[in-house]
Formats: sequence, structure tokens, C-alpha cells
Amino acid sequence: MPIRIGSNVASINAGRHLDKNSADFALRIERLSSGLRINRGADDAAGLSVSEGMRAELKGMKQAVSNAEQGVSLIQLAEGSLNEVSAMLGRLRELAVQSANSTLNDENRGSLAAEFNQLIAEIDRIGNSTRYNGNNLLTGFGNLVEQDPAVSTALNGFTGATEVDISGAMPGTYTFTDTSNTDNQITLSIDLPDGTQLSQAIDVGPTLDREVQGGTGRNLVATGTTFVANFDRLGVSVTLVGPDVDKGNTAQRSQTAAPDFSGLDPTATESNIIIGDRVAIIDPAVDTTLDAVAKKLQDAVVGLDPPVSVELNTETGDSFYPSEIQINANGHPLTDVGNILNLSGGNSYSDGRLDGKKIFIDDAGGGGLFQVGPSGDPNDRIALNIGDMRATGNELNLNGISVANQESSRQAIARIDTAILVVSRQRGDLGAVQNRLQFTSSNLGNAIQNLQAAEAAIRDADIAEEISQFSRAQILSQAATAMVTQANALPQNALQLLQ
Repeated sequence: MPIRIGSNVASINAGRHLDKNSADFALRIERLSSGLRINRGADDAAGLSVSEGMRAELKGMKQAVSNAEQGVSLIQLAEGSLNEVSAMLGRLRELAVQSANSTLNDENRGSLAAEFNQLIAEIDRIGNSTRYNGNNLLTGFGNLVEQDPAVSTALNGFTGATEVDISGAMPGTYTFTDTSNTDNQITLSIDLPDGTQLSQAIDVGPTLDREVQGGTGRNLVATGTTFVANFDRLGVSVTLVGPDVDKGNTAQRSQTAAPDFSGLDPTATESNIIIGDRVAIIDPAVDTTLDAVAKKLQDAVVGLDPPVSVELNTETGDSFYPSEIQINANGHPLTDVGNILNLSGGNSYSDGRLDGKKIFIDDAGGGGLFQVGPSGDPNDRIALNIGDMRATGNELNLNGISVANQESSRQAIARIDTAILVVSRQRGDLGAVQNRLQFTSSNLGNAIQNLQAAEAAIRDADIAEEISQFSRAQILSQAATAMVTQANALPQNALQLLQ
């Protein structure tokens, strides 16, 4: 090898290796001091991108756990208040039963009425004052199904729909399409503000029974059974019932194509249908159609309190009874003396009955959604819906009841029973969501653990490997330093030749 003084190639080579080993040495120190294999994009560009996404998701999951825990606290607050409402409803019923007894006079009942009215007022006060972080919980929380049958016509007491549950359903008007009474198909749809339509059709055939009379047939929910039509993509489920299930409903409907006078005494000239203290006199010679009977009933119930509705429905969707008289006695006793209408419980489903009926879901002041996941996807939210639990609200509907006299006390018992059932169902729903949130928290904890392990596999340093590489880089750096020193001594040989 020639001896040069212009360029010390050996020193340059040794210096290059020293720079490389020093950089590797510094890298190992950085990884060991931080505990991370990836500290910057240059360390692993793809790995950094993946791990940063995982880190963001992990932070979202950890916050979702906190959200779920806060949701449980909210539910516990609401359920605790409803527990007291349940106790007061039990006392209201006790007072109504006591007041309905003939051993008391109206003066005695005045004392009962004082406590009765105070309890009604207290239920309202609890409903108005139960708050979580400023949000009223018992006056309507989250999206709610409108219970007024004039708005949510599917709940008019004659379609077979007894209950509508929602989970993340958008507010708006949902319309049923149930045009055929033989296809076993029900479609539910909603038109969105942007002009698009969400729709879902389900097949209810496996749950329906086939009933045939006189060569014609219909598909219906079997007597005494219940079926839940779950429109899961819309977040709506509808409970449909067969005959003899919705016994708390005072609605009745005729089961004849025309008034049937065959059960009357042949010499009888009239038949009576009694609603409350009103009597509709039906003449077999004149009132030969359902329309005529309906008009007699409508005239008879004018002015009844609470009001009674009588309607002739000519679009039932029922192949057996395309027309029927629908009577909502609203708690009044109803008797068909001659059984000319063959009245039966009004609320039972047969294929075709829901066509054109609507469900209105109202946004009750916002709220009602728990974010229990890291993304904006609907699957990462759990909906909570609490109805208006005030005594005067649509759910409990205790406005106007009284124990001031014997008759009003008897009527109050049935309405209080309905309110107790409503509160019990609401408490059950709250308990179900609470349990769901607790399982959600457990699932999130498991997901956090596994995702953290996956992120660590990408980003964390392998300390054993890094110590080994650190020792190697340290030795090589020291060796390279020594070689630079030796290479810098080579030009000295040229000076010796010049002497």
C-alpha cells in the first residue's frame, strides 16, 4: 500500500466506521432509555402509522370505559327515584281500594283524597327534580316513542302492537307497509330530512298461525302468545300479540261481518249494548249493518267521562272481517247483551293490520346515547330511553283520577295498575341497560388489554436484544476509535522517510 500524506484513506475508512458505530450506539441508548423501538418515523414508518392508530383507539376505549361507568351512575339515579315512585303507586292503589269499599262515606273519603292528591303531586315533583348533571331524567330522556294513538297510530289499540322499543333509532315518523294478508311480510320505513329513505322488511311467517273459516284464511299471532318484530337496522322493535294477551286494554272489536241476532229470543224486538251507564238500543229489523250499529253506539256514548270512542273501520287488512266496529271503552264496563257483535279483545295482530300505521319517535330534548366505543359508528353507542314518569305525563296518565267517591275510586284502581306496570317495565329496561353497560365495560377492558399487547409488539423495544446490540455497538465504537488513532499515525512514517 503506497504511503500518502495528501489523503489518509485508512483514517477516512476508520472514521466512517466510527460514525456508523456511534450512530448505532446512540440508537441503542435512545431505545433503552425510552423503552421504545420506534421513537420517530425513520425508525419504522409503517409501524409508526399502525401504532399511532392503535394508541388513538386505546385512548378512545379507555374513555369509553369511563363513559359506561358514568352511564351506570345515571341509571342508578333514575332507577332509585323510580323505586320511590313504585312505592307511592302501591300506596295510591291501597288508598283507592280502601275508598272503593262501601263501609266508608264520602266524608271519610275526603281524608283519603288528601293523602292521595299529595302522593300524586310528589310523583310529579320527583319527576321534575330528578337530574343528572343538569339533565332531567324522568320527564323524558333520549328519543321517545309518542304514546298518543292519534300520532303513533300503530298504538291505537286495534293493530296488535302493544309496545315499541327503540335502541338508537332516529327521531321521525316511521310508516308500516303491510299490504297483503297472506305474504307474512312487514316493512318499516322512515324518510330522512335529506330525502333518502331507510327501510327494512322482515318475514313474520314462522311466528304466525294459519286460521281458515268459510274457505278464506288469515295469518295471525297465535292466541295467548307474543312475537317481537325486530327491525334491527332501524333500531326499532315492535311487540305483536295474539288474542287474549293484552287483557289490560279496554278496547274491543266486533268479530262479525254484520250484526248477528241469532242468539236473541225470536220474539225479541231489540238488543242492548251497554257502555258505562249508557244503553244503545239495537233494532234487528232496522240495524242490520255494522255501520248502523256503530252510529247507534256513537250517539249513546256522547258526553261520557272519560270519553269513549266508537269507530267503524273499513280497512282492517283482515281477510275474515274487512269491516269491524272498534270500541275503546276507556275503563267503562262494556256489555253486549245479545252478543250481536261477538266482541273480542281489540288488540291482536293478523297479517295486514299494520298497513299504513305510523310510529312517531320524538327527540325528547337530546341525550340518551352513551358513547361506549372509540369510533363514531352506531355500534359504538348504546341508547337509553326513559319515558315521562310524571303522574300527569302520557306514560302514567294519572291526571284526573280521584278517590273522592266510590265510582271514581274503582276506576282509579285500573289506571293505577297500568301505571305500576309502566313503571315496572321502565325499571326493568333501566336494569337491562345497566347490566349491558357493565358487560360493555368488561368487554372494553379485555379489548384494551389485547390491543395494548398488539401495540406493544409493534412499538416497544425488546430489551434483551437491545442490550446485546448496545454492547456490540459499544465495543465496535471503541475499536473504531482506536483504529482512527492508529490510522492518523500513518503519515508519521512519511516524515521519517523525509529525514
